[in-house]
Amino acid sequence: MRIQQLKFLALISLLPLLSSTSVFGIVQDAVVIEFKHPQTIAVDMPQNTLGSASGSVAATIWTITSNNAVGINFTGNSPTADSGTTRLSYPVFSKQEVDASGSAITDRYDHLVTTYGIFIDGTDSIANESTRGDAAIKTYQGGIVPTATPTQLVEATTIAGSPFSHYGAIMPSDAGQFQMTLYSKGIGNQDTTQSGVYSTTVTAVITAEEQLNIN
Repeated sequence: MRIQQLKFLALISLLPLLSSTSVFGIVQDAVVIEFKHPQTIAVDMPQNTLGSASGSVAATIWTITSNNAVGINFTGNSPTADSGTTRLSYPVFSKQEVDASGSAITDRYDHLVTTYGIFIDGTDSIANESTRGDAAIKTYQGGIVPTATPTQLVEATTIAGSPFSHYGAIMPSDAGQFQMTLYSKGIGNQDTTQSGVYSTTVTAVITAEEQLNIN
């Protein structure tokens, strides 16, 4: 009986030691949850600009909708003066010549001296602006008084003088939209440029230039 009492007392004496060395803490583990929201781009196709007289300025407007930044550039081509199949790699106002009976003359095209300008409106910011909200950056090569040559308009994005190199990435307003106006002008020689309707095809190239958070 004595031995059993000693064992019981020894067990009781150990309990405070066990309880004093046991720690019951709260463990917290924070996690970061991310959700990727994709960029979208939509471009409202403009009406073809018709009826502008030689020497006047035509305006073509694109409305661009995106939830992040975009880049703009242009492509286009034209017939050479002596070939309808060989093309110039830039957009010039041109017209196939006709003879006295009104028949088109094969491989003879007249060109107008062509210039372009761009104006951007409704943006939140533009990458190459000197300060946020800079108004001057919105005008490329004179805007409504166009001075860009056809080759400048379609220069590669990496080449100085191209629309993309002028603006860089363009962030739309919080409404998700901005407008791009292309101004074009064609001038012919009053004596030697045949009268008629001159035209050219220009393609606006809108690319995603998504800007992400910098942590």
